[in-house]
Amino acid sequence: MVNTWALAEMKGAKVWDPRCRRSLATLCERLADHPEASFSRAAGPAARQAAHRIFEHPETTVAGLLAGHAAQTATRAQDYPLVLAVQDTTECDFSGHKAATDLGPLGSGLTRGLLCHSVLAVSPEGLPLGVLHMALWTRDPEKTGQRQERRKKHTAEKESQKWLDGLAGMEAALPAAQPVVLIADREADVFAYLAAPRRANTELLTRVCHPRTVSVERAATEEGALRASLLVVAQSAPVVARLQVRVPRKTGHQERIATLAVRLTHAAVQPPRHRKAGEPNTPQPVSIICATELNPPAGEKAIQWILTRTGRVTAAVEACQSVTYYARRWVIERWHFTLKSGCRVERLQFDDVTALKHGLAMYGVVAWRLLWLTHLARTEPEQPAAVVLTALERHVLERAVRRSVPTVRDAVRAIAQLGGFAGSPSMGEPGVKSLWLGWRQLETLAEGYLLAFQSPFPMIHA
Repeated sequence: MVNTWALAEMKGAKVWDPRCRRSLATLCERLADHPEASFSRAAGPAARQAAHRIFEHPETTVAGLLAGHAAQTATRAQDYPLVLAVQDTTECDFSGHKAATDLGPLGSGLTRGLLCHSVLAVSPEGLPLGVLHMALWTRDPEKTGQRQERRKKHTAEKESQKWLDGLAGMEAALPAAQPVVLIADREADVFAYLAAPRRANTELLTRVCHPRTVSVERAATEEGALRASLLVVAQSAPVVARLQVRVPRKTGHQERIATLAVRLTHAAVQPPRHRKAGEPNTPQPVSIICATELNPPAGEKAIQWILTRTGRVTAAVEACQSVTYYARRWVIERWHFTLKSGCRVERLQFDDVTALKHGLAMYGVVAWRLLWLTHLARTEPEQPAAVVLTALERHVLERAVRRSVPTVRDAVRAIAQLGGFAGSPSMGEPGVKSLWLGWRQLETLAEGYLLAFQSPFPMIHA
């Protein structure tokens, strides 16, 4: 029987036959139960055949497959007075899949694959709520290395358009009344994106890359406005607060707590002097927030985040809040990690690039589910275990670990224990890897339990 979570995420999928939704739910559940297995092995013969029929149908689209999940994500977002939306791009390398056709160059052009640009909804506390938008495409091999030519093009003709499409896709998925802060890294420092039409309750929070010209209001005794580089204005703004943020672990770098000096000022970003015809040409008022690390550890480069926020930030607490929101951007990086290292999507063996895109869309939901389980134990640990476990799964899990698991935190730690998590206090909370290994073990135990008894399991929990 398909778990209710998978049915809920797929019930609104836009497919040519409503019966396909149950097949997609079955597929999601099995991929989530066995994320490290190959697609064929995880899905099983029947679900694999159904997936191929759905993925290869001419009416199937990435947006259609994700429509139900995006709707559920929007519903979850309504539980919060403000939701964060993070957009970012990752490369999916299929160079090892020699039979796959129509793939494009990645990076320097030595590898082949797809690019995936997504918008992930996140609660202000960092709980991933789901995927609101996903775009997948391949680069034209004939245009590799033509950076100078690309600079002459309108934004709509360049990959920079993905940021505007992400904004539009996010607003299409969320209710009009939902306040949202859309967060992006330095690659999104594009004037057309900053000036793109958006709802009054949608704010953009973007890390600055370019030394754009801004106009700053002078004192009342002076005339006109001062024009200067945004970077210079940010670094010379007054310090309004100090803030501590958690810097996540990266290759070669341990997780640490960084103390930041937070500066705040306001300015209007001027349009580029050499903008193309039809590009936005109206100055954009922004709040400028500069967060600089004080006394970084030996060997570590000091953090410096220069951010623009389209809403008017006037108080120190709002400036600190903006920096905290930007720090939530790492959640989408963990989603990418789960997608590629946990679900191992780069091992997909579909020969057709369209089927690869559809497979990636389904794994996007699975990766969210695994990441959600991990973060739920950290952000809402006291919720009942029934939020993440069926009655059968809880019964089998409690017998396997020989203790009660009444809350989400208890359940997640017990599942991770099955996946090799030691659970000592010094280790903190379990990560995605031990969780997905534990889920596989739990599902195997649950299947074995049903086969052994061949009768309804004892309903020991209300």
